[in-house]
Amino acid sequence: MQLSDKAKKLVEEKYNGLHEKRLKHVFGVAKMAEFLATKYGVDKEKALVAAYMHDYAKYDDPSEAIGKLDDKEIEECEKYPFLYHAYLSAEAYLDLLGNDMEIYNAIKYHVFGRPHMSKLEAIIMIADFTEENREYEACIDCRNILLNGEFEKAIYKSLEYTINHCKEKGEEPHPKQLLVLEEYKKKALKLSLEKIIYYNLGKVKATNIIAYDTKEKSPFYDKLIIASVDSVRQCSAIIRYLVDDLALNDYKIRSIEGKDTPWVLVDCYDIVLSIFQRDERSHYDIDKIYMDYPKKVIED
Repeated sequence: MQLSDKAKKLVEEKYNGLHEKRLKHVFGVAKMAEFLATKYGVDKEKALVAAYMHDYAKYDDPSEAIGKLDDKEIEECEKYPFLYHAYLSAEAYLDLLGNDMEIYNAIKYHVFGRPHMSKLEAIIMIADFTEENREYEACIDCRNILLNGEFEKAIYKSLEYTINHCKEKGEEPHPKQLLVLEEYKKKALKLSLEKIIYYNLGKVKATNIIAYDTKEKSPFYDKLIIASVDSVRQCSAIIRYLVDDLALNDYKIRSIEGKDTPWVLVDCYDIVLSIFQRDERSHYDIDKIYMDYPKKVIED
């Protein structure tokens, strides 16, 4: 039996017949966490364990924190009682299942995350807010943003909502909550990889720019962008501009092939960019290969 199956069994045994709505929520979080882990290359088994255990102590008495949490954590939970269940659920994971600190932290910080959290922590945090059984308007909005591929923006918007809701009730948000909001605001508002590519193609006056959506047919990248230029010099210029702008926005380039040739291919992980001199593009007729793929013609 896998660890995630054990975690699922534990929460079922604890909540079955007592807290059916909570159990349904937990299963929803697990479903969303599994989807996100697969999409973003995170260990699926760890995501499932953390998802099943994240609310394990939801209805436990806060007095159980004595002897399990240190004095500083208890003091924090007394000021922000919504943290009790997260901290105690993380301790329950250690007592009942294992000692993987990645899973432990994902459970412990699932309420609003923490500054510089890992991808697994971020997945559990946003899966908790956006799972399919959440019917609040803010949760639905964030779920749509998340499913549209805007991971950081979904986290930013979820934090913005919870902090505003907290203030409306006359409560002070946790200081770390505000730090996480600022961190993800910067991440959400930075230029997308696709926009940076279009911007730099515009700088060299590239034409006939077409973006093919490949995510349904390729396991390696989500989009292929093809553009035409008049000279090798323009190809070289686009590479220089892209390297600088992508680094500035924390994007990485996997590889660049064909430097100083009439056909340059730039692999940016999620997006692959092919830049051709016009005659070369006509010769290879690469657009014909992708003629059945969804496409977008970039005119500006």
